[in-house]
Amino acid sequence: MTAKPDAKSTHPLPLSSTLHDLALLRASDVDFTALLPQSSATSAPASDPAVEDSVQRSIEFSRAARAALKLLHTDAVEKEGARVDVVHDLVPVTPF
Repeated sequence: MTAKPDAKSTHPLPLSSTLHDLALLRASDVDFTALLPQSSATSAPASDPAVEDSVQRSIEFSRAARAALKLLHTDAVEKEGARVDVVHDLVPVTPF
């Protein structure tokens, strides 16, 4: 019985080949929209309200994630933390 190769040992889409193929496609100036049937681009299927709600929640999540990542790469959080520390030091501590 032959052993099945595991996923780590085989590379069905090696990165170098994939990048080469993408570079060739980009250089070929092929308009891929011309390859699609016209009717699929113009006719939209009726939307389910649950699907629309899911799409809206997904859009909101991606906006929030982008905003969080944007904050991560700035020093805004550190500045705000420093301001909180200054205010905290000004407030007198009263024992209970």
